[in-house]
Amino acid sequence: MVDKITFFTRLERQILSGKKTATIRDKFESHYYPGQVVEALTHEGGRTICRLEIVGVEHVNFDKLNRKHAKAENLPFVFMLKWVLRKMYPTEKSLCFISFKVAD
Repeated sequence: MVDKITFFTRLERQILSGKKTATIRDKFESHYYPGQVVEALTHEGGRTICRLEIVGVEHVNFDKLNRKHAKAENLPFVFMLKWVLRKMYPTEKSLCFISFKVAD
């Protein structure tokens, strides 16, 4: 069984081009591990985007998010990253920074 991870359809090009090299998730999606290959699907329809290799998994406090995290998410500023994350995870303090590369 291949594990899966979903992304909004609007992020597909960023992932395939290598501009988006990470995702930040809550504890419910922190089960990934380095070296694991997962199928990336669109959140909206479950369509396959590609296969990703998990490069690293780092637990990070919301307050400690920095430029490195924003850049990997293909966002220009940390405040934009925090704004997006607060919309998805309004109260989470501990998050999981999952870095990846396209596997195929």
